[in-house]
Parts: sequence; C-alpha cells; structure tokens
Amino acid sequence: MSNDTTRTGMPPAPASHDDEENRLAGSAMSNVAPSAESLLGEGKAQVKLTLDSVSAAVRDVATNLDGNGAAPLAKYVHAAADTVAGWANTVEHKSVDQLLGDTKTLIRTRPALAIGIAVAAGFAVSRFVRPR
Repeated sequence: MSNDTTRTGMPPAPASHDDEENRLAGSAMSNVAPSAESLLGEGKAQVKLTLDSVSAAVRDVATNLDGNGAAPLAKYVHAAADTVAGWANTVEHKSVDQLLGDTKTLIRTRPALAIGIAVAAGFAVSRFVRPR
C-alpha cells in the first residue's frame, strides 16, 4: 500500500469546509480572548467598587442605629456590612475563572439561593438604571 491511503485502504478524506471553519474560529477566539479578559477584569474591578460602596452604606446605617439606641439591630447590620466587605475582598483576590467556578458550584448545590440572588441583583440593577 502507498502512503496516501488510510489503514482501511481508502484514500484520506480531503480537508473539509468544517475544518477550515474550526481553524478560523480558533484564530478569531485567540484574537478575542485578550479583549474579553480585559473586559472581565474591568467588570471585576467595578463589582469590587460597588461592593465596597454597599458595605460602607450598610456600615453607615449600622452606625446610625447605634446612635439611635438600636444596638441589638445594629449588631446584625454591622455583620451584614462585614459580609459584603468579605465578598468585595473575595472578588478582588480571586481570578475570574475562580469566581465563575464558585458561581457554578453555588448554582449546582443551592439553586434556590442562586435564584434569590439573581432576583435581588436584578431588582438592585433596575433601581440604579431606571431613569429618574
């Protein structure tokens, strides 16, 4: 047998149109990946700033509650501010891939919580985006 046949004795199939499309898609993805990573990094930084702002606002509410004699309630509000600050720290120190992995795990293990978070986030975004 000559070198231009496969083990079945058939000549090799010519490169298909799909192979060319896959090659072009791979090339396009390698060009898009740095831009996408940059956008994700910017988004991550924005999420961290937003969480820091929310944490500061919640901490201000807790301080006001302390000043108004509602110390037991203020304790819970301070704890909530600490939790949000912890989220901001997590966003800052984890990679985008790690954050996506954590999100996938949360959705798989606690779908009701994930839906609740999505609803709350949608409500919060609608409050900020709505024209005044």
